[in-house]
Amino acid sequence: MPSGASERSRALDGELARLLASAVLPASRDLIAQVRTYLLKQNADMKLKNNVHAILKTNASRGAVSISLGPSFDKGPTASHFYLDSGSRLSFGITLRENSNRCALVAYRFHLNLPDGCSPSFYRFDLNPQAHETPLLEPRSHLHAGVEEVRLPCPALSPLDVLDRIFFVIEGDLLRRLSNNIQPWK
Repeated sequence: MPSGASERSRALDGELARLLASAVLPASRDLIAQVRTYLLKQNADMKLKNNVHAILKTNASRGAVSISLGPSFDKGPTASHFYLDSGSRLSFGITLRENSNRCALVAYRFHLNLPDGCSPSFYRFDLNPQAHETPLLEPRSHLHAGVEEVRLPCPALSPLDVLDRIFFVIEGDLLRRLSNNIQPWK
């Protein structure tokens, strides 16, 4: 392994932990409302329609709050996915911890599966609940761009920031390419 690579990746994960500890999030009920409202607004602007109230789930247990949509692991289309106009399907899970009137982001997994024939075939934004023993290979916050085994470090984004990248960057580019008859990412 290259000299210093492990140390640099550990330092990167350490800085991420400090940033997460200082991040200020709204109360979990407010964040849930923000995510629901975000999805409802996106849904209203789309041709395809999703039943956001039925597919967005929340759960609270022992100080942890989870927000989920669709399956934890995408193994194919389901009625619980959020479908986008390009034919992509979205699923996600977010874990928060509330204590002392403070809400902290613990983990998330946002999986956007693109339509058949697109390359990459999926994007996944992951924030692991804790640092991995080999952060060079498994950074705490990372992006998969169509390859399960390749995890590219990325900043820990807020849930709404991840959704912005999905709807306005990835989906926006895909729709532009499809409307101009450009082969999507081939």
